[in-house]
Amino acid sequence: MGVSWNSKKVRKYSFVIAVLLPIMLLFTVIRIIPITDTIITSLYRRNMIRPGKEYIGFENYSYIFKDPGFFNAMSNTAIIASVSMLASIAIGLFLAVEVNDSKLKGMKFWQAILFVPVIVSVVPSTLMWKMLFDYNIGIVNYVIKALGGTTVDWINNERNVTWVVIIVCVWKEMGYNMMIYYVGLKAIPHELYESAAIDGASRYQRLRYITLPMLKPSTLFLFVTGLIKFVKVFTQSTVMTSGSQSSGNILKTIVYYIYQQGFSFHSMGRASAAATVLLIIVLLLTLLQFRITRERE
Repeated sequence: MGVSWNSKKVRKYSFVIAVLLPIMLLFTVIRIIPITDTIITSLYRRNMIRPGKEYIGFENYSYIFKDPGFFNAMSNTAIIASVSMLASIAIGLFLAVEVNDSKLKGMKFWQAILFVPVIVSVVPSTLMWKMLFDYNIGIVNYVIKALGGTTVDWINNERNVTWVVIIVCVWKEMGYNMMIYYVGLKAIPHELYESAAIDGASRYQRLRYITLPMLKPSTLFLFVTGLIKFVKVFTQSTVMTSGSQSSGNILKTIVYYIYQQGFSFHSMGRASAAATVLLIIVLLLTLLQFRITRERE
């Protein structure tokens, strides 16, 4: 009997290992090894054009921490990431609640429409928004002018274009957040809302004391994944501020700074140092979010 139980246990764990091993190997190849190589490279002077490398310790870190361009990129990234994450989560929650509570026919169609930005490629969608905010032919300035206002140079002003990039990021992500929240809403027992309605709770009170607490796992997931997505913003800012319609003064984010150090200045060591700093920041913020959520439970 004991031998039979051990055989079943061995077969069970063998199956688990057989399933997980390829995934872990793939994760090691595409994640662990590149991250480790990046951290090691940050300690060397390594040029993309000239072969070889020279160990210089933390000199690359010293350079980027003294570089005003690095802190400007970090500041732009922090603004874009924080505002985009909070706005997309709030709008996604609002849309999910409205879709879930609506009794109108055809809501599946509107759900699909709201989800379209998620599956549209980033480059053409950013170009579309760039045309909307164009100084000369953009419909946004046309509406402002029709209402008696003064046209705004959205693209060539760093402060203005930061908010345009945020709008693009939120528009791109809110449909995904809506679907995550919509699935979470469907998992909440309807009896809780019925009991609250009998007790005279308003819609706001039901949202505050039932919906939001029950959606904490979804909210934490969206906070973490949204943070990781938005701190890596690159395409939106680069496409929006480059080309014939702009001055070429690209809105610099941390990922653009990494790209510039590595592929424009050919310093893979400095690029790796900046990437390592970004990795540490994302890790610390993620751990902080987990801790805050755990303390509030």
